[in-house]
Amino acid sequence: LTVVAGFLEYFTDDSAVDADQRQQFARLMSDQTARMLTLVDDLLMLSRLEAEDAPASEEDVDMADLLAQLLAEAQSLSAGRHQLYLTCHGQALRGNRKELHSAFGNLVSNAIRYSPVGGDIVIEWAVHHEKGVFSVRDSGVGIAAEHLPRVTERFYRVDRGRSRETGGTGLGLAIVKHVLIRHQARLAIES
Repeated sequence: LTVVAGFLEYFTDDSAVDADQRQQFARLMSDQTARMLTLVDDLLMLSRLEAEDAPASEEDVDMADLLAQLLAEAQSLSAGRHQLYLTCHGQALRGNRKELHSAFGNLVSNAIRYSPVGGDIVIEWAVHHEKGVFSVRDSGVGIAAEHLPRVTERFYRVDRGRSRETGGTGLGLAIVKHVLIRHQARLAIES
């Protein structure tokens, strides 16, 4: 908000800024506004998840369709910088599609954000012993063991400098945790 407010001061005085600067300032304000909207959306979702014990509605979620959507989003976010692989073995999952999409999408976007260019990201859905297992594996730097117990806390950052570069809100894994709790599932992280 400080960035947006600061640049808006320049727009009130026509002589202070040329057309190129206006365009650059407008782009920066747009980027910051999008960042704030993402943060507010994540906070609202997390708030709703924490206030309710169970999903608002349940349906049969076509996992092949959901994974195809996740892959398309991953390809867009990666912009060709990573090798993406998708495997889907198993039937539909019963739950809230919107919440599951958010949780699984957060896991996939983290893999992309924290994997180096040229890295591999494997997204998989399978049924093992009558239980659905969604997994994301990447070739990123990993997370040190001492951070693993805290990564699902709101705003917790393993590396604050790097997380600013990647554009995350620090709420993704907290959202994942709460969606999984509401679906009687659990999160397992191996690094």
